[in-house]
Formats: sequence, structure tokens, C-alpha cells
Amino acid sequence: MNRTIRQSILLIEGNGDSVLQRLPIAVSGSQEYEFTVEGNRLLRFLADVYGHARVEDLAYNGRLGYEEGEATAEQVIAYLCSDPMYGISDELSGEDLLKLVSIRYDMADNQYQRYRKTNLAENVSLKTMTAVLENQAELPGVDISEQTIRRYTDSLYFAHILGYTGPVSEEELASFQSRGILYDRNDIVGKAGMEQAMEEELHGRNGGQRFYVDNVGRVTEVLETEAASTGRNVYLTIDRDLQKAVYCLLEQKLAGILLANIVPSQEDSSNLNIPVQDVYYALISNHVIDIERLGRDDAGMEERNLFRMFEEHKSEYLDRLGGGMELPYGSLEEDMQEGMDYILELLARMEIYKRDEADRAGETYRQWQEQEISLKEFLQNGIAQGFINAHGFPEEGSYSMLEENLRQLEAMILTGLQEDEDFDRLLYRLLIHRGVITGEQICRILLEQGVVADTGNDHENLGNGTDNAYRFIREKIQNLEITPAQLALDPSTASSVVVDPNTGEVLASVTYPGYDNNRLANTMDGDYYNQLLNDASLPLYNNATQQRTAPGSTFKPITVAAGLTEQIITPDRLIEDQGIFELVTPSPRCWIYPSGATHGAINVVEAIRDSCNYFFYTLGYELSLDNGIYQESKGTEVIARYGEMFGLNENSGIEISESAPQIADEFPVTASIGQSNHNYTTTQLARYAAALANKGTLYQLTLIQRIQEGAEGAIRPAAPKENQTLDEIVPSAWDTIAEGMELVAGNNRILRELPMAVAGKTGTAQQNRTRPNHALFIGYAPYEQPEIAVATRIAYGYSSSNAVEVTSDIFKYYFGLEDEEQLLTGRAEVPENSGNSFTD
Repeated sequence: MNRTIRQSILLIEGNGDSVLQRLPIAVSGSQEYEFTVEGNRLLRFLADVYGHARVEDLAYNGRLGYEEGEATAEQVIAYLCSDPMYGISDELSGEDLLKLVSIRYDMADNQYQRYRKTNLAENVSLKTMTAVLENQAELPGVDISEQTIRRYTDSLYFAHILGYTGPVSEEELASFQSRGILYDRNDIVGKAGMEQAMEEELHGRNGGQRFYVDNVGRVTEVLETEAASTGRNVYLTIDRDLQKAVYCLLEQKLAGILLANIVPSQEDSSNLNIPVQDVYYALISNHVIDIERLGRDDAGMEERNLFRMFEEHKSEYLDRLGGGMELPYGSLEEDMQEGMDYILELLARMEIYKRDEADRAGETYRQWQEQEISLKEFLQNGIAQGFINAHGFPEEGSYSMLEENLRQLEAMILTGLQEDEDFDRLLYRLLIHRGVITGEQICRILLEQGVVADTGNDHENLGNGTDNAYRFIREKIQNLEITPAQLALDPSTASSVVVDPNTGEVLASVTYPGYDNNRLANTMDGDYYNQLLNDASLPLYNNATQQRTAPGSTFKPITVAAGLTEQIITPDRLIEDQGIFELVTPSPRCWIYPSGATHGAINVVEAIRDSCNYFFYTLGYELSLDNGIYQESKGTEVIARYGEMFGLNENSGIEISESAPQIADEFPVTASIGQSNHNYTTTQLARYAAALANKGTLYQLTLIQRIQEGAEGAIRPAAPKENQTLDEIVPSAWDTIAEGMELVAGNNRILRELPMAVAGKTGTAQQNRTRPNHALFIGYAPYEQPEIAVATRIAYGYSSSNAVEVTSDIFKYYFGLEDEEQLLTGRAEVPENSGNSFTD
């Protein structure tokens, strides 16, 4: 059997197709086996491998000599290859062995269901199909059959909404069966998105046959045939063209923000600007440039030149590291210090360096933290004190044995670094920032590897002048030949959600970047999936429904609703902006104060317009007063109660996976301006914006328009969802908030120039002082009779004005206020203002 399967694999791959690999094991870059699942999924897999019905039955296996629940991927492969299992010889290794084991594992899954086929490959070429049919005499039991497969149109834009399908897992099968739903091991089910959420509506019923067979298994008579039935059709509320347009608008704006902040040199990288050296390195660190290709026999001239240079510097750097390990950390140059830090990270990953125990090691750890001792001394003391795991080394406690342990450890470190891809990337970064590897070299590799197209004279132009690489890379970003997602610099992600405020229907739910769900559907493309997992822009992550940040000043309308309803303020009350709010410690400042100005005495509508933090600090403080005494717990309780009215304590209702919201439970003064520890998704902010637009009805968001039995069957509308009327909020609050939000738009040049009145509120949220601010905007249009409400977030997007500009373009597109060709240019849209700023 193994021989037949092996021949089949060679035939399939020889004709340019690939075999299925469902086993949750992969071969790492260092040619070691590793699991591709973790947690309960890994334990369930191990239980299946070792023949247990329950995870709880995993135990120490005396025959194998290890705990089944702690088995490594190498041990699982060895066990499955052994004679009691599949009896696979040791002639194969690596990927070749893994493919054979995976197919045998799939066949074993089907062994209790006779006549159940095991798929070796899917969607094969005519060439492969012909070869299999021509060689059936040498491949007994191998045949060709037809089956339907899932194909998604415009996958990049819709992948996070639609999700994808794949073979049912053991956990899913058990879950379905526990609910009395009949599935078998070969069924395809929804794995993510609406495919998963609506699985029971979309899935049809399997057909079947009862038949007689002869003594060699051939069918002699069909007794009964039950036809399969199709599932229901689920129609979505999404506007296809709007969804695609919003995605493109976000990408254009992200590229524009990058261009506005990329500078020619590291010396210019103030105010969180991006030195172009970071761009060059990002192309390597995020796998846009394939560094594994550089050393291959078929590498191009530019690739070979860079590889040769890199290897020379790597050898020199390793020699320097070896010597530097004996010198005090504080005396080392910065690149050597980074190398020492990486060595400790490597040892921690290998579970040799026990970081937690080192913290408790007293003087040695203090000396290392103070940069007083060498790495060698730190490791030597660590072996003696037990926070460096010397397992496998001689255990004799003599000084000579300690020295021998240290020598072995040093040799292991340097050998490990030779084959470590992450170490190579560290060295590439150092060489790029030192100018050893030039921007011109990086750009030539982009051309040689086909990442960007050669316009005809790019190679020649790169050699003419020192700044041509800088101009080249900017041009490729400008034309979106290099995308924000590929660079994964700040910003590289964004989301925007457009809803109908009168129904809660989601018209667009866009997350950037997207991915091709066709390559994950049916049979997963393992290489592509791993590529997505290793992509620093996190394309599998739905930024619209899963990314949470503080809302910033977009939260302020809720504080207004609380202040007016609790009678803390009236629409006419004036509050004087003093710049620094000194009634609490630490004392927060209004955003305008560092410029030497204040907003003066303003009312609530003007406070919304100007986003005056001092005004809202005052509201947060006064909402916290209990008989004139400031009680933080009272303030957070009041703010939370009003946040709950706007649905910010629960998921938005959208049918796909969504992160739970978090209403601030501390610091009511800063919570009143959307800071503190508020955290919400873009979908949750869109739901809140819709309630502002319709002045008091909180709809559950939905992606489902209707469900239909087949193409022409009965139509069933989406199941009604429970909506809420915000009767507790004083009626006058709605007009006050709306007036303030209209003034926000009227005070903003971009929104003011729209040929219709709109309303909105900007927000800026700082998460990390070393990274740009998050940019947010919520709004609706038209102002008088809103048709859409929008929430837009650009994570690490520098300034809220960038989110405003995108949303303005969304308004233009939706209402046809500007030609599509002028909006969707396929080029970076550089913002009016660059820089990391707080203006709200």
C-alpha cells in the first residue's frame, strides 16, 4: 500500500499538482517536524493518534517511553511510521515522509466505513487525470472522480465576511453529532465567517446507496438510492460595490500616510517618521523578498551578490559575537548588544534560559540588568544557580565540569545561530541600517524576484544617483505595486463599517488587509496558510470585528448624553477651559493646551465641535460626585451605564466572530473622553453611530437579508432581532449631540466641502508612545435624514484627520458625489496633514 501511495504522490506532483496534507504537522525551516495546531485541538489530535476516545485518556505510554499528551511532532511521526501502525520504512524523510503519513492517516480515519474514498488530491489538471487513468494497473485502488468545489468571487474584499470551508474536524464532528446533526468524516463544513455562522442553513443533506457486492467488493446490484439535497441560499445585506470601494479607499489612504511619513534617512526620523531603511528591511522581515532564494543554484545575479555579501558579514558577526560574549555587556557596541539579547531570546525559546527563575537569582541578574557582566559570566552563573538549564550536559558539580558545560553551551549557541532564520533577519536589519546593504541592492532584488515590474529602465535608473532607491521605493508605494500590507509598517491595517441606521443592516464591513479565501477553502493550501500566519500585517485578523482600541473622542457624545440626562449640565451652561484639569491627580490636559491656548468658555455644542477635553473632564468629574465628594467608582458606574445604553457592553449582533467590548471601569475623568481602558471594535462603534443618527433606536447589526430554499424556493426573511429604544436619555440630548456633530463637520474643511450636510465626531487614541496614535471617526449622512452611519479606524494612523478623509470619500462614493475614477485611482492618497497629532 505504501508503495502505491508513494507512486501516486510522485505521479501527481510530477504533473504539477499537489497532494492533500491534512495532518496538523509541518516541516519547519530547519527541517524539523512541528505541530500546526495547539491547545485543545492538539490534544484532540494526539488522542486520535494514540487511539483514545477522550483527551482525558492520554497518559504515560510505557512502551513508547513518553507522555502521550506531551508528545512532540517528531515522536508522532515516528509512532505512525512504526510497524504496528503504517510500517513506513526510513528511506523517506521531511516533506516526502509527511505526505505519505498524512494520506495513511486519512485512510485510517475512513477504515470503519467501507467503500469510503480517501482523497489524495483535488482540483487536479487534465494531465494528472490522464496519467492516473493510464497507470491504473500499477496503481490499484486509485481512481478519478468529480466533485463540486467552493469558489469565491472578489475574495480579497469579502474573505473575512464569507470565511471559507474545509473538511470537518473531529471536534466539529463531535459537536454536530451531540446536537443530533448527521455529518460524516468526509463532509465539508464552514470554517470561518458566514460559512461557519450559517453552516446549518447552507449545508445540504448527503445522499447514499444500498447495494450488493461480490466477494471482491464489486457492486452487483443497486438496491436503493437516496438523492442528496442542497442547502438553503443565504443572501447578505452587503453592497458588493461599496464593499470593494471602501477596501480600495482604505488601501489608498494607508499608502498615502506611509508616503507622508517616510523620510530619506534615520537622522530625519523624528516625530515617529519612518526612515526609508525601515522600509527596505520590512521587505525582508515580512517575507516580501524571499531570502531563501538568494542561496539557491538558480538564483539571479543580484541575489547571488547579496547572498555572498551577507554570508561574509554573517561569518564576521558570529566571530565578533563569540569574542563579545566575554566582554561586559555595557562595553559592547549596539549591534553586539542586540546579538547578545537575541542569544538569550533563542535560549528562552529552547527552554534553556529560565527567565522567571533568573529574575529571582539576585546579584547575577542585577549585574546583567545593569550591564556590568558579560553574557559568558551570566550563563556561567546561570548554570551554577539553575536558571540556565544544563539538561544533557555533565552533571558533576566541579569547576571543570562547569567550564565544559559552558563550552558546550557556547558551541551550541553559535551552531544554532548558523541555521536560525530569525537571526538572519536580525543581521539583515543591522546591515541595512549600517548602510552595508544598500537600498539600491534591495530594489534590484525586488525587480529580480518579480515582486515589482520593471518599467524598462528601472535597473539603469537605480544606478544613477544616491537617492534613486529612495525615489524608486516611493514610486512603487505610490502606485500600490508595494502595498501597506506587504510592508506591515505603521499604519498597515484599517477598517470601516457602513450600516443603515434605520434597520441595522450592514452595507459594508471592510478590514484591510484581506486574503484569498479560495486558497483556504475545500483543501487548505498549507504553504499559503503559513504565509498568512507569518505575515506581520495579520491578514487573517478581522480588524472590523476583532481589533479593539480605545474610541478616543468618538465616545464624547455618550458623555454628553449622560451629562444632560443626569442634569449635570444644560445646553446653555458654559465651562471655562483652564488647560490643565487640576481637580484630580495626575492632572490631565486639554489637547490644545501644549500650543499655549485654551478653548475659553464654551457650551456643550461648542465642546463637541472643538472636542474640548477640559469640558469633558469636568463632566466626568461631576458625574463622579456623591454629595459633593469625588467618588471614582460612582463616575465609572454612570459612564458604564450610559455606554451600555448604546450597546457598548455587548456584541453588535453581527453574525460573524466578534471581540467582546470593554467599557472603562477606572478613571472616570479620562474615561469621559474615551480614554482610560475603553476598548471597542469598529462594528460596535458603527452600531453606536447608527443610534446617534436615528436619535435613539439601538439596532442589532445584521449581515443577513433573507434565506431562501434553493434558487426559486420559499423566501424566509432574516430572523428578527431585539432592538432597543433609548427612552432613558432626555429627548433634548439628541438634538444637542446632533448639532455638535454637525458643527464638527462644518469646522472640518474636508467634510465642509461635501455638497451635503453631514455629522461626525473624530477620535484619537494613544496606545503606545513609541508608535503613532490610532485615528478614528464616526459619522452619518445626510444630516437631516441619515441613510448611512459609518465608523472608520486606522490603527496607528497618526491623526484622526486621516480617518475623516477616508470617510469623506466613502460618503462621496455612496452618494455619487464624485466620479468613481477620481476616487478609486489605484494610487496612494497622500493626506493633507502628516505627523502624529492630537487635535481632539
